[in-house]
Amino acid sequence: MMRKNLHMRQVKQWSAKRTLLLTIIVCASFTSGVHALDTVIAITPKPVGSGARALGQSAFIAVADDATAASWNPAGLINLERSEASFVGAWRYVQEDFSAANPLKPIYPENWSDSEINFMSYAQPIEVGNSDVVLSVNYHQVYDFAVEFNRNETTPLSPLAGSTRQMVDREDGKSKGAISAYTLAGGLSMPDWPEISIGVGINWYAQSLLNDYAWQVKKTTTGVTLRDPGPDIVHTPSTSTETFDDVQAHNFTLGLLWDAYEKQENLLTFGLVCHTPFTVGVHREVYRVQSDDSEPNVVDESMDIDFPLSLGAGLNYRFSDSLSAAFDVEWKEWSKFTQKHSDGTEISRISDDTLAYRLGGEYLFLDSARESVLACRGGVFYEPRPAWDKIVPVYGFSAGLGWTLREQFSLDFAYQYRWGEEDLGNIDYKIKEDFFVLSLIRYF
Repeated sequence: MMRKNLHMRQVKQWSAKRTLLLTIIVCASFTSGVHALDTVIAITPKPVGSGARALGQSAFIAVADDATAASWNPAGLINLERSEASFVGAWRYVQEDFSAANPLKPIYPENWSDSEINFMSYAQPIEVGNSDVVLSVNYHQVYDFAVEFNRNETTPLSPLAGSTRQMVDREDGKSKGAISAYTLAGGLSMPDWPEISIGVGINWYAQSLLNDYAWQVKKTTTGVTLRDPGPDIVHTPSTSTETFDDVQAHNFTLGLLWDAYEKQENLLTFGLVCHTPFTVGVHREVYRVQSDDSEPNVVDESMDIDFPLSLGAGLNYRFSDSLSAAFDVEWKEWSKFTQKHSDGTEISRISDDTLAYRLGGEYLFLDSARESVLACRGGVFYEPRPAWDKIVPVYGFSAGLGWTLREQFSLDFAYQYRWGEEDLGNIDYKIKEDFFVLSLIRYF
């Protein structure tokens, strides 16, 4: 390809990733002496991008020139001219506000953080006949399920024996875990059309390497009946643990890159990517127990979750060896998202699809000998995400730095800040998120 030699002579590769998402609904519902909290909390898996380079500049579908092209656009793997191994870690800090419309059922703001193995890969260029091929094996986090919440529900009761009464229930909840994918991907240049490359990735979904489950939700509910005059009555607390594991699913990521125009240092590239729809099979167990040593209540089932089709397109324009800009648009068919339980119940609450936009760029500072490269990146994006039966508009910006030394190592850092707000009916939901990514690439 015409763009193939650019980053080798500038000293190449950084990291990235992007994919689909899903929505899980966890409804709080407790019995055995504790009044049920009927306010709904929507635990929405957050899509997680992989690699500091792509996240630093936001748009990457038509760039895709490092190992994380396996998920952004596998056609871009053809740009790797040397074998490389990479490791990426991520940490984020989240502020969420669930302002309930009913003052008797407040849900309090929460601040929390978590960390994950974001991405690992090994990529190897090979020759097959007259064609250049690059193969890669990858592990990457796809969805994050972390959230924390606590809420109260106050219920006035009828007077009894001359005393006023009200029941106050409190629920503390925490969800953690992630779904990750193992990917075998390849990129191929077209011998008769060197300006075109194609690629495919096969993704097998599983739980995170850091957990024994895909995701888990733990909730503790306590209750008390307040009487005036007293004494108050304390109800038996209950604990619920909902565990999802044994994730089984696979799908394909198909990509294409086309160098449509090149003149001297200028290069215009178009990119297309398709993430095929797929169905996740998962085992779900709900274990509820009272602290009074009563028999636990256990729900055990297998369920399927249909994930939607996702299509993306992008363009990247190189103004010079130092400056480039990129733009992405990505559509997800969330109206096809469905949860299927073992009793035959099907839940499909999302009626709208989403359309995301990302704009970003990169500037390279090259020394005279080109033994090292310093990269500065930045971008803005609009990435709506589902929550319950609504779409939450999420906006954000990104910044990143990268340093490559003697075509041997690349160290990259990215920061993203995103925010969003939406009225979910009985909840006014707000989110603010700081996301930090650090990646290391070793070239061989």
